[in-house]
This record gives sequence, C-alpha cells and structure tokens, in this order.
Amino acid sequence: MLEAALKLFVQRGYFNVCIPEIVRESGVSTGAIYSYFKNKEALGQEIYNQTQDRFNQAFAERLAKIDKTYDKLRAFVELVFEIAEHDPLVMEYMLFVRHTEFLHDSVPICDSKPFRTIRDILRDGMEKQEIKQQDVFVAGICFTGIILRAVDLRLAGIYPNSLLGTLDGFMENAWNAIK
Repeated sequence: MLEAALKLFVQRGYFNVCIPEIVRESGVSTGAIYSYFKNKEALGQEIYNQTQDRFNQAFAERLAKIDKTYDKLRAFVELVFEIAEHDPLVMEYMLFVRHTEFLHDSVPICDSKPFRTIRDILRDGMEKQEIKQQDVFVAGICFTGIILRAVDLRLAGIYPNSLLGTLDGFMENAWNAIK
C-alpha cells in the first residue's frame, strides 16, 4: 500500500490522488488502509518518514567508516546515485514531491537532515583545510546542485548514461566547485 501510494504521489501529485485510487493500485481494501492510517496525510507522512529514515540511516552507516571530506561527500553521491538508479520512484519522492504542501510539519528538502549533514561535512572540511573557506550554504548548493541536477536529468530520461557508471566525472566536477 505504501509503494502504491508513493508511486501515485510521484506520478500524479499528492493532491491528485485519492484513497480509492490507492486501493485500486495496491489491491488492499479501503478498510485496510484506514486501519493503519487515519487519512491520506497520515499515509503521506509515513512514506515521508520511511524514505527519510532509510536514507539517513544508510548515509550515517557510510559516514561512520570515513574521515576525509572528499570521501564523505563521495559517500553521499554514491548513495544518491544508487537510489536514483535502483529505486527511482523513491528518489523522485524524496527530491521532487513538495512535502511541505501537505505535510505541514516537514522541512523543505534543502533543510532536511541529509543536507544539514552535508553542510556539517563542508564546515568540518573547511576547518581541516581540505576545502577552501567559503560560505557553507554556497558550497553546499554548488556541490549538491551538480549532483542533484544529474539525478534530475537521469530521472527525466535526458541523461542516457548510468549515474553510477559516470560517478567519477560528476564527483570530480562537484568537488572542483568547492575545493
């Protein structure tokens, strides 16, 4: 049911999807949905929480083994590219669905935990003199902008190559933008 709702939210937009459509797509009964969720907003909140939690956990696990700024940022890129290639609906949901329109307690994606973590990594990299001193927000935008634009173009079918196969080139350019 969560996968069906996620798919419909990405394809048609949250406000253009109703519970009966989720029922049809998922094959579960209306009663089953309402036994777990009091309304569509609660269902959307659960999808949001699960996708954020999975990403945050996977990112934290990768960071636990790494010391250098470059390697930490590469871990972020690898994770983002892996999700984009292997679970594109989840990536589209995380990046492009406007969660704040229907989840009033959520923060914009650029202020979510992964992006705050990126800013912390950049700040630490500046302190260690692994990257140049600069505004941490500008550095974050420059770095993630390259990566997320690549994801956007790949998901739209415009960039034809595997992101994982071209990761080194994107990483080099994103790193050069901030080093």
